[in-house]
Amino acid sequence: MEFQITTVEVDTKSITPTLLITAKIDYYSLLEAPLSISGKLNAGDGKTVALIHEVHASNDDRIDIGILSIADKQIVESKGTRDKYTVNLSSELSPKAIEHIELWREKDPEKAVRFNFEMVVKALEIHPEGNKPTRLRVKISRENGYFVIKQSDWVRRYSPLLGIGNFILLELEIPNKYEVSAEWAQLYDRLFKRLNEIEEGIRQGDWQKAMDRSRQFFEAIKIGDGKAGHKEFEEALKQLFVKDHHSQDGIQNLLNSIWQFFEYNSKFIHDKDKKGNLTQIPIATKEDSYLAYSFGVGLLNIIGKKIKSSNE
Repeated sequence: MEFQITTVEVDTKSITPTLLITAKIDYYSLLEAPLSISGKLNAGDGKTVALIHEVHASNDDRIDIGILSIADKQIVESKGTRDKYTVNLSSELSPKAIEHIELWREKDPEKAVRFNFEMVVKALEIHPEGNKPTRLRVKISRENGYFVIKQSDWVRRYSPLLGIGNFILLELEIPNKYEVSAEWAQLYDRLFKRLNEIEEGIRQGDWQKAMDRSRQFFEAIKIGDGKAGHKEFEEALKQLFVKDHHSQDGIQNLLNSIWQFFEYNSKFIHDKDKKGNLTQIPIATKEDSYLAYSFGVGLLNIIGKKIKSSNE
């Protein structure tokens, strides 16, 4: 008997988030007859997120089994041909299960969902014993199955139906490290390092780490805050924006937004406000980390491209 998971879809007729799973079993007809199948659905880390139950078989509603001799059994097995038994399974997902699946998808290098199935298959089989009467027995076997859902399929076909939300599939990628002029090199290297650390925190699901590193990123990039050590960078960057026909107001708006985002980000680590009063620290979430990361990637792309161009 061979076991395989062939499809995993969302049950659009269920009022609760539910996966419909199709499994295929190859078996020797007349020698064995599948009876039932059930099991566990595991996420990418191997943790069980839901139980799996049989709904109904999708092919014929009758499976024949023969009372064969040992010789007849050997003939059937020697032919090597098997019948296919297809069964529909159902797995209901709780909100916590969906959250866990999403967490491990975010940690996956390809942002894919990787399911592992631990199944128990019960089958009736014949057991001829020479001159003794042929016996029937129930065989219980444990089978494993695997199924991978690509990122593009997950966000388009699964996430909305599971209530996760609709996503725009946007590839956010840290730009290749540009060769920049000597005066920009140290700052650019530090920004590049911090952005990689933010991404690392996101991949680990460590939202606080991601926000800590993003604060360092925005502290380094807020060159429009009027500090003496930032003036040279501010003036050089403004000239590059002017070259691309940006207005002085627009440039200052951007620099101010970077500074203000740093101020916002700082609230995730400071125990006191600027007046010295103790304050509650915001809870870092996935959404906070994604906002900081996407803004950082965009800024490094823009600034990196401009200072690269100025060095060519």
